[in-house]
Amino acid sequence: MNSKIQNKKIAIIGAGMSGVTAAKELAKLNEVTVFDKSRGIGGRMATRRVDNYHFDHGAQFFNAKSEEFKDLCQKVKSDSIIEEWNCNFAEITENKINKKWQFGNEKAHFVAKPQMNNLCKYIAKDLNILLGTQIKSINFENKKWSLKTIEDELFNNFDYLILAIPSHQAINLIPKNFKYFDIIANIKMSGCFTLMLGFKEKLSMEFEAALVKESNISWISVNSSKPERPEGFSLVVNSSNRWADENIEEDLEIVKEKMITSLKKIIDFDFKNIDYHNIHRWKYANAALRKGDKSLFDQNLNLGICGDWLISGRVENAFLSGLDLYKNINSLKNG
Repeated sequence: MNSKIQNKKIAIIGAGMSGVTAAKELAKLNEVTVFDKSRGIGGRMATRRVDNYHFDHGAQFFNAKSEEFKDLCQKVKSDSIIEEWNCNFAEITENKINKKWQFGNEKAHFVAKPQMNNLCKYIAKDLNILLGTQIKSINFENKKWSLKTIEDELFNNFDYLILAIPSHQAINLIPKNFKYFDIIANIKMSGCFTLMLGFKEKLSMEFEAALVKESNISWISVNSSKPERPEGFSLVVNSSNRWADENIEEDLEIVKEKMITSLKKIIDFDFKNIDYHNIHRWKYANAALRKGDKSLFDQNLNLGICGDWLISGRVENAFLSGLDLYKNINSLKNG
């Protein structure tokens, strides 16, 4: 029977869903330190809070298909960390609604509450996480990993290193002799712009969430319709990945104006009713479906990679990738 790695010093870069999932499992028998450049954990499971408005400007919701993720969702639902979002949903083509139904009729659509990163916070409870710590370089010498921050602070003597960050960021850190370097180099993630609008008065709408086609907009949701959000009427509007990639370096004010113009063609609202407006640029928001390994581990370097982008851009896939890497490390080291 294989024994699990234990009493090892492990560094994980990235405190999103895949990073904290791997960390939670590995920390049971090892000393794990998680590094993240952001001020909070969760990665793309993000929420912007402004006065009486909340905007889930990253992941909008998540489903559970695998048994492992279903088990997690059942547990965190009973602990009141997540709840089903049974909203009125629409499909929109050429600025007109062509289909409507209600979430929950066929499968559960979950959101964490009162903000999306609470699921990651739940998983990450009791983990050693260093926030606001951006790693600029890594080095492997004498079978030990060292990490250097942008402030030149050094963290060293790690037996294992895991990167749980987007492919474009990972490729700039990992050595070229990493076994799966070419795989990562060839995985491209698409961008997305997220428009956030808070309104003085509630809008009259036929839906609370919508998938939009044939537009530079791909998604509209009434964020305030989600469980345990503030009452301030808020909209989250995502651009299409293709349009974002074509305009990723455009001035954000110009992008905002173009997206509001497109939104106005779908939803009738008075500009004077807008109380708050902002936009967020995600350079690495989504990844196409991939049928390769769910995680990557090089036994010679004790270096692992995980992230939803190794499968496709979904919350569940981030969880599965982190879990798979944990299993991968143990099976390769002890198999």
